Amino acid sequence: MNKKYLEAYNKVSELVDDFETGYSHYKDPSYSETRVREDFINKFFIALGWDVTHEYQKNPYKQEVKLEQTQKQEGSKNKKFADYAFYLAPDFKNPAFFVEAKKPAVLLEDHTGYYLQTHKYGWNSDTPLAILTDFEEFIVIDCRSKPHPKFSANTAVRKYTFRQYKDDETFRELYYLFSREAVAEGSLTHFVETQIPKTKLKARQLKMFGGGYKSVDDDFLEYIDSLRLELARGFYAKDNELTHQQLTEATQKTIDRLVFIRFLEDKQIEFEEYINELKDWKEFVQLSKMFDGKYNGIVFKESFIDKPSFGGIDKGLFQDLCYDISSKESPYNFNSIPVHILGSIYERFLGKVVSIENGKVDIVQKPEVRKAGGVFYTPKYIVDYIIDKSVGKLIKGKTPKEIDKLSFADISCGSGSFLIGVYEYLIDYHKNYYVDKLEGKTEIDGRSEDLGNAMFDEGIWVLTLKRKQEILLNCVYGVDIDNQAVEVSQLSLFLKLLEDESFGSTTKSGQVTAFSKVLPDLTQNIRSGNSLVGWDITENEDLTVEDQKAINPFDYQSAFPKVFASGGFDTIVGNPPYVKEYTNREVFEVVKQSYLKEYYQGKMDLWYFFVCNGLDLMKPDGILGYIIPNNWTTNSGASIMRNKIVTDSQIVEMIDFGSYMVFESASIQTMIILLNHSKKSKTYSLDYLKLLEDSNTKENAISLLQREAHSNNFILKPKFDRRKFIDDYILFGEKDVNKVLNNIKRASNFELDARKEVAQGIVTPQDAVNKKSSEKLGILKGTGIFVLNTKELDDLELDDKEKQLIKPLFYSNQIEKYYLNKENTHWIIYTSSAYKEKNSLDNYPNIKMHLDRFQPVITSSNKPYGLHRARKEDFFKGEKIISLRKCSEHPTFSLTEIDSYVLQSYYLIKSKRINLKYLTGLLNSRLVKFWLLHKGKMQGSNFQVDKEPLLNIPIVKPKKDFIKSVAAYVEDVIQTKEQRESATISSDIDFYDRKIKNLENQIDQLVYEIYDLEPDDIAIVQRV
Repeated sequence: MNKKYLEAYNKVSELVDDFETGYSHYKDPSYSETRVREDFINKFFIALGWDVTHEYQKNPYKQEVKLEQTQKQEGSKNKKFADYAFYLAPDFKNPAFFVEAKKPAVLLEDHTGYYLQTHKYGWNSDTPLAILTDFEEFIVIDCRSKPHPKFSANTAVRKYTFRQYKDDETFRELYYLFSREAVAEGSLTHFVETQIPKTKLKARQLKMFGGGYKSVDDDFLEYIDSLRLELARGFYAKDNELTHQQLTEATQKTIDRLVFIRFLEDKQIEFEEYINELKDWKEFVQLSKMFDGKYNGIVFKESFIDKPSFGGIDKGLFQDLCYDISSKESPYNFNSIPVHILGSIYERFLGKVVSIENGKVDIVQKPEVRKAGGVFYTPKYIVDYIIDKSVGKLIKGKTPKEIDKLSFADISCGSGSFLIGVYEYLIDYHKNYYVDKLEGKTEIDGRSEDLGNAMFDEGIWVLTLKRKQEILLNCVYGVDIDNQAVEVSQLSLFLKLLEDESFGSTTKSGQVTAFSKVLPDLTQNIRSGNSLVGWDITENEDLTVEDQKAINPFDYQSAFPKVFASGGFDTIVGNPPYVKEYTNREVFEVVKQSYLKEYYQGKMDLWYFFVCNGLDLMKPDGILGYIIPNNWTTNSGASIMRNKIVTDSQIVEMIDFGSYMVFESASIQTMIILLNHSKKSKTYSLDYLKLLEDSNTKENAISLLQREAHSNNFILKPKFDRRKFIDDYILFGEKDVNKVLNNIKRASNFELDARKEVAQGIVTPQDAVNKKSSEKLGILKGTGIFVLNTKELDDLELDDKEKQLIKPLFYSNQIEKYYLNKENTHWIIYTSSAYKEKNSLDNYPNIKMHLDRFQPVITSSNKPYGLHRARKEDFFKGEKIISLRKCSEHPTFSLTEIDSYVLQSYYLIKSKRINLKYLTGLLNSRLVKFWLLHKGKMQGSNFQVDKEPLLNIPIVKPKKDFIKSVAAYVEDVIQTKEQRESATISSDIDFYDRKIKNLENQIDQLVYEIYDLEPDDIAIVQRV
């Protein structure tokens, strides 16, 4: 039996006996919460392996159990924290669970307020479990549902009484759930996922939990979205001359102020409950003026909403809104909600604006957000990792004075998630610096350089408000094109600055008196502007003043003179915007006129500019850390950026998350990249990490970041020779893999002609009516324009002449590996550039009448009637290979001899110089799959066979006997696939599947022979 378990059981049994013996004494109301903590609860968790009284963990910032000072809280109006917060080193930011202690005089079950209080601690901090206990009772609370006074008592998932602690089975359950060793092994996560899964509770107790499970960030976002709408409509009801821009600004400023004041109240930095006492808008304006005088900062800075001319909002409605956010029944505890969670809420909040249409006020997504598919907030574990590897590396071993000379920036800062992370990291570093330096002291010598930077408060060394202000002003910088984002970034940083403060700390000697106001002015640190466009853009005489305001030019040197006087930023971190050119051409047109035009190329993404610009803005040996899409390593539109990275930096780390989606709401495969701005060393080593399997979780991603030994974690330290990667993809593999790839490449003796033998499919660009076109035309979404289904084609009643323009169109469900199903279900109106004249379809009246219905939405460069890119028609006729651009399990090359037309998501291969049956077998082989996996363009585990990777496949044209043999097998595969297509009996289908597999294996063996691979090489290829 586990020795630790036995020791814990014996110690807890002694506590049970003691409590039983003095039961009447401990149940007396005079026996306080402080005493029960000292006599029983502390000892209970010490028995479970936790260092509750800090016998070993002396550094207050590295203690796994954080205690609320009971004496302080009992005299307070409201408690700031739960009595105990339990953490697992080295993560001292995210609690594993909370414990709320009460005195045993009352029965816990009779006090639903205790449940609500405990529930709030867990839910607001995104911690699934919390414990409510007086030692006599031990109640485990599920904190994942939204707290509500009526329902919180129903959140208990386990209840124990002290006598049960001596029952071996009961104590075993407790021990292997909450002991230090069990929590370290993931017991709480396992318990939450398997013992109390959300799905079961949702189905059974949806009403009981006031709407079911919802995280605090999702719920609070919904709340402030509804608050924004009520405010906007209330403001507009008072003054219908307000513009949508004014309403957007007015609602955000109001919400920012309400949130900030509630934060001050819950932190007990302000003891008065101001919001709950507000009677009307005028009082709110007066309160804002008072807070501006005290706190400074952008939050309370005078705005048009503070002017007498601004009508405000109806008195009754405003009182209701204020009560709703500040009442005791509100589920939100701003003291418990981590600042980074508030940041994630605001990031999504910023993606919407107020609109006014026909006098109706509503909330809509910003156009650029809608095009991008939403707002993607970077998970905290990604932010923390990037900052640790960039900021952490640069400040390691440095003194506060040395750190003051460093500058850290996010040049697309949004709501400030990375800036919060940077500031938090710097504060934590300073805390530990002073704890280590001042160990054993309780005061600082008057002549010390540390005077005013740290103070001894309630037994620990803490940073002074002055020092935290200095760190922020000296080191943290941000830029964003959105003024609202800049305001929210500053708000987030102010919240972080005050996170550990209280009324007592901010009024202590030397805190506010040295700085007349609590908050520093961040307007010179966090700036609004276009990170990619300088003021030289205004030399374009075609731009109006409104155009210039929309572009919002920005000059780094004049905005941050101190930073650039010393050579630039030391670190740039962030999550730059991912924008494809075809989704927002206007943005690219502007950047192409800026100083970054040298980095432009077709098929690129906007974030490439942020990498190139980031390197240019940094000092030598500065570090750039971004979370970015993972396809840049092979994307043809990223070649300029790749060359910039290769020549101007050293890659420190590349961490590819493969198919795991880091962003919850986005199907984007990503990686972390860390670059050192250095041209030193032609050859160097880097860390390359990748998740290999398809089905990955957040835990898998964290495991990779922690470099745990696991079959799913591919970890490599390759040598990087700059010269070899110029004008090339950036790909890494095992040494043996590279050897095989080199052997394959050396064997090549044939290249397809990119111009004459390979072509992309047709670009319509309007194949059918999309949502936007449907709204514009009033025609059903999905209705065919240039692409028609068989019924739509029949309905046109075309004559024989018109039918000559109709061609058979094939899609992925008909195009398989080797084999094309000849029964097409769609057709394309095949009109080349010859049909761009208005009278060009006069002899085709039914087609003309059909296309005329859609003229307002046809955007082809050959409009009104021509396809955007019809391609040379010879490619669609006769024998050819059709290549699918995006494939999941394996590359797909289909051979056909019939006329078959395809759209732009396919490539076509026609050649008289090589046998196409042989080439089909080669391209579908395991060897080519292996090549494309390592040297092609991958999106996670998906193959993207664009023109460039297709042309780069090393092709061997062997002797005729080999060609004849492979071609014969290909014919057999196609014939067998046709037979399988018509089979209906499962045994027949199984037979054909096995036969196809055997034939493909024969082709693979011939291909290995053609490429002259050794048995060891073949074994490596076979692993794919």
